[in-house]
Amino acid sequence: MNIGIVGCGLIGAKRAAHVGTHRVVAVCDVDAVRASALAERTGARVEPTPGVLFAASDVDAVVIATTHDQLAGLAEQALLAGKHVLLEKPGARYPQEFVAVRAAAAKSGCVIRLGYNHRFHPALLKSRELVDAGALGPLMFIRGRYGHGGRIGYEKEWRADESKSGGGEAIDQGGPPD
Repeated sequence: MNIGIVGCGLIGAKRAAHVGTHRVVAVCDVDAVRASALAERTGARVEPTPGVLFAASDVDAVVIATTHDQLAGLAEQALLAGKHVLLEKPGARYPQEFVAVRAAAAKSGCVIRLGYNHRFHPALLKSRELVDAGALGPLMFIRGRYGHGGRIGYEKEWRADESKSGGGEAIDQGGPPD
């Protein structure tokens, strides 16, 4: 498949590095320097807007890796343009934002998947193995803890802006919108 990537930051670049036998043919980002850097690393072209990327006839599927406030709207546009979508978590800030995405997927017949990559974390896979083997007996509850190393200035990044992120780790790391 030919892949387009909207959002060329950390997660978009990670997805681009792991497309396997597929190839990245187009990228788009609000930061032109970041888009150009990912395009250079992948051999892709830079598109000026997500809409232009979604309209490209040589793009079969798109990865949408933007701030949370843009995820649902861009996914809806991509699906209605006939593109399969890998949508980064959480998919939307609020469940009601995801309603139009589900409708667009049904209308277009395209596949949409949410990128909850933590499902494949070695610790979670081992936990699942222990539970499935009955090694812990019947479960009464599960407690999960998640940490982030942070960095200087992290509190000033988009994740700390509720209008962009939806607010907090429960949104960012939680399950898909209902």
